[in-house]
Amino acid sequence: MHSTLRKVCSDSSTMNLPSELLAEVFSRVPIKTIINCRSVCKRWRKILAEPYFANLHLPRSAAGIIIHQGLSNPYVDILKMAELNDKADHHDIHHEYPLMKFMPRLGLEDGVMWLSGSINGLICLGSEKTICICNPITRECIFIPDQKFIGKSHPTLHHGFGYVESSDQYKVVRFYKGSFSASEGSYELGCEVYTLGTRMWKNLGHVPFYIGGYGDGICVGGNLHWLASHQKETADDERLCSFDLERESFQLTAGPVVPQVVGYTTYRNLGILGGCLCVCDNTPDLEFAIWVMKDYGVTESWSKEIVIHTDFLYWGTLDEEVYPLKVLKDGTILMYCEEHELFTYHPGTTTTQDHTFPDGDYKTYNAMVYVPSFVSLRSTFMLENVLVL
Repeated sequence: MHSTLRKVCSDSSTMNLPSELLAEVFSRVPIKTIINCRSVCKRWRKILAEPYFANLHLPRSAAGIIIHQGLSNPYVDILKMAELNDKADHHDIHHEYPLMKFMPRLGLEDGVMWLSGSINGLICLGSEKTICICNPITRECIFIPDQKFIGKSHPTLHHGFGYVESSDQYKVVRFYKGSFSASEGSYELGCEVYTLGTRMWKNLGHVPFYIGGYGDGICVGGNLHWLASHQKETADDERLCSFDLERESFQLTAGPVVPQVVGYTTYRNLGILGGCLCVCDNTPDLEFAIWVMKDYGVTESWSKEIVIHTDFLYWGTLDEEVYPLKVLKDGTILMYCEEHELFTYHPGTTTTQDHTFPDGDYKTYNAMVYVPSFVSLRSTFMLENVLVL
């Protein structure tokens, strides 16, 4: 591959092409080919590093799957892309080589990491004490500095990563337990926001609700979303919590009317299905259901769209959170069962197919939709301390 590309690069007709035309050509080829092109010659590498090319390529980049694997021995976090063969009769997922490796010496030894979000090719990895923004294609990363606030007494509970298109700003939102009253031992939920490029956290203080489950914020329509309730550790008054990234304000609205099942632990989480915000309900032992907000922001548009009876699932009764990842060409839905498996489900035939993760000594394994990009952290966030791995 590299020898062929070098011959193309050295060809006189190619050398005489304007940089803008070469950028146009590069933006239309597969991501793996572009990565190889960076190693061919200095001119190509320079073209592919320009913000002009990153902006040209991003809207044409095909969405794939990013997989995060936290190995136990040795302790290392790995990001790798998965190639999905979307065929009419079957769907195969091939696990590619690692794009980035995070070693403990980089500051990730404080706990289990997980994927918190992906916007424009930038990925947010989080743990209780560490938040990292990275681009696996450029191999750049930013470790967001921590800041101690008065009343903050516990590690991060939930993250969210989003983008404000009007101001071209990327923001990280995190919730923590803190002491906001005079009562000793009384802890409530607090929130803070970090805008990339400012190196500053903004403390929003106490928020009058509780975030349920373990899911991180789902970004739709310029807002981050979580499932929340007014009472601690209960789903009886469950609401949809929306955080306006531009105004940095919260709003609680009604979610779908999902029947409560007495005697069962609630396994309910938010996701995105076909570009729409959805609620995945895996609480009953007989079925798994997906409720979709067909018209964003309209409470009355919630509709129960997908029902999978557990008889059709290869592992039987589920007791984990399930996230839809991508709707394939034939209507098949690729889903991820938290720290367990990837699987596909076809609503028409009600059939499922297992896509088992490779064996390995890992402590965490999660996945999400990812659009590869060449957005440079160094040129976009010049005030940040950017590392290249």
